[in-house]
Amino acid sequence: MCSMKKVFLVLSLLGTSHISLAQTGWIQQSNPIAPSISNSLGKIQFVSLIEGWVSAANGNLLHTTNSGTSWNIVTPFPNDTVSSIADPSISMCWINQTHGWKMNWLGTSLNNAHGAVIHQTTNGGISWTKKILSTAPGDAGLQVQFVDENNGWVMIYNFVSGVAKYLRTIDGGATWNSFNGAGIFYFIDSKNGWAITGGDSHPNPPFKIYKTTDAGVNWAEQYSDNSAGGYNAIQFTDINNGWIIGDNSKILKTTDGGANWISISNTGINSNAKSKCLFFIDASTGWIGTNDGIIDNNPGRVILFTTNGGSTWNKQSPPITNSIFSIFFWDKNNGWLTADNCVQNCNGADSLKIWQGAICHLADGGQTAVHETNNSMPVDYSLLQNYPNPFNPVTEINYFLPKTVFVTIKVYDSLGKEITTLVNGIKLRGNYKIDFDGSELASGIYFYKMQAGTFVSTKKLLLLK
Repeated sequence: MCSMKKVFLVLSLLGTSHISLAQTGWIQQSNPIAPSISNSLGKIQFVSLIEGWVSAANGNLLHTTNSGTSWNIVTPFPNDTVSSIADPSISMCWINQTHGWKMNWLGTSLNNAHGAVIHQTTNGGISWTKKILSTAPGDAGLQVQFVDENNGWVMIYNFVSGVAKYLRTIDGGATWNSFNGAGIFYFIDSKNGWAITGGDSHPNPPFKIYKTTDAGVNWAEQYSDNSAGGYNAIQFTDINNGWIIGDNSKILKTTDGGANWISISNTGINSNAKSKCLFFIDASTGWIGTNDGIIDNNPGRVILFTTNGGSTWNKQSPPITNSIFSIFFWDKNNGWLTADNCVQNCNGADSLKIWQGAICHLADGGQTAVHETNNSMPVDYSLLQNYPNPFNPVTEINYFLPKTVFVTIKVYDSLGKEITTLVNGIKLRGNYKIDFDGSELASGIYFYKMQAGTFVSTKKLLLLK
């Protein structure tokens, strides 16, 4: 665990029950890897609504085919002695259900790192190949990103010399050639990318943002930041819209490809907050993993959530005790995270702490209230009439599920045009309640339709203003 923290510093240089899940509906899932002094989980990524992967330590990955209800350990090369980075979570990349890559280093810890190796699958993890990219003492494979099945980039950092080197492939990893890296990178396509430098162990500004339009051959400085707090993570959702997060509650946003960067200061979190990960599904909707206090004083771990490009934020509180390392949302309703989680000797020295990385799942994006109303679980599917009806502007919809199933509830106007989706995800057996807000709709007749497996039910809404 201590070595994982070090990685981040160096890279920064570059009866009747009632359960409410509104805004706090993160549910912890099971991690099958036993606790140890180095058991951290890194990047989490889903390739469908039900199939996902987690980058784990010691060359392992975790794999689920049921949205994380259960996870299985995958070890591509059991006889190899390799390790991978958890913090920051940049050592794994999937571009579809079949093609995935994971970066590792040769050795059991950063103290004996002696090379970089990349594991690759082209058949969804059924089989893996490996390619050793370096055997130099001190070298550790840290970052990998692909934008399609052919074009990818990696970063290798040497913990002896303090020098990073960067490689690029245009043939899916069969061959790799050097390119001019500029820090932790994020590419949006085969040509356009950005990179960030500066941070924790080198705390003095300026901190830099660079852009390339030729796959990393050349980089142009876009932004020089002289304020306190280095950068920790970067993501773009398209060629124009991107986000950077870091220390001292730092959040930056661009809507013009980085020509201009806007500082976001309306989140309400403590000015000492340290943000480590983010995930945006589009220019408007995204989540940031951070804390709400001074990091040395065990602050609360929170997720900032926006649906309007950062104009306003809500806070979500997952059931974890340490830093959030990675967030992934398949759509605006279904998301997962990984986090650092100390389980033994947590008040002792780092060398004595026992860790087991946490995985959490959130359905409905934290926007929908879910309630288990009593001990008697439903035996049949049911969609109840909304109440009140007529309503203005909010009404309540209840539905019952006799088993775990994929559920959609959509609202339509009187002509059958879809207005909005209220539910779109896998739900456990139980009794549920959601609120529908019609404040932006005109008065009139609307319909809401629920589909759960083969069960389909439609009911009428009457909005009167």
